[in-house]
Amino acid sequence: MIVSAWRCFLYFYGLVFDSVPQCDRNDQLSASRLNRTEFPLQYMGSWYFLAAAAESGTGALDIFKVMDNGQFMVQGSAETEKLEFRASIRVKDGSCVPRKWIYLLTEESTELRTEGHPDRLTELFSCHCPECVILKESDNTTSRLLLYSRSTHLDEDCMNDFLHKSKCEDYKEILQLPQNLEKCPEDE
Repeated sequence: MIVSAWRCFLYFYGLVFDSVPQCDRNDQLSASRLNRTEFPLQYMGSWYFLAAAAESGTGALDIFKVMDNGQFMVQGSAETEKLEFRASIRVKDGSCVPRKWIYLLTEESTELRTEGHPDRLTELFSCHCPECVILKESDNTTSRLLLYSRSTHLDEDCMNDFLHKSKCEDYKEILQLPQNLEKCPEDE
């Protein structure tokens, strides 16, 4: 009787355990897993900022709460060791806000540093969504995940992948941009 009860318990435990997604702590892109002939070229072009996650109560997402949508253009090359970001951000009041910044590349690393912010580290993470990238941005006071996509709308599985990664990082505050307003013209 005890053997039957034990088997039944193990069976149900296995069903529950297998149905809960596990956190993969090895999903950070590293230089050894990256095709250096393509990096950073695969990140060039147009991207849309869709969601962010952070620890609750830290204010790490406050800067994004006024946004309706954001389109980003990435330029640069491996030779210059810089990725230039140009953003057209539509604020919820309808105005457009342009932004520019530069990520500095380091040899044999996928970690990025932000020019003018030496304490800020940006790490790249793999994602099940083929046209997406997840960035983890951290400095002395802030840590957050950012989801960018080549498309303005994601499959549910892609968003679930981001939400799962957020949960694994213990980020409970999630912000999805509403994307209700028209995108800003690229020249603004």
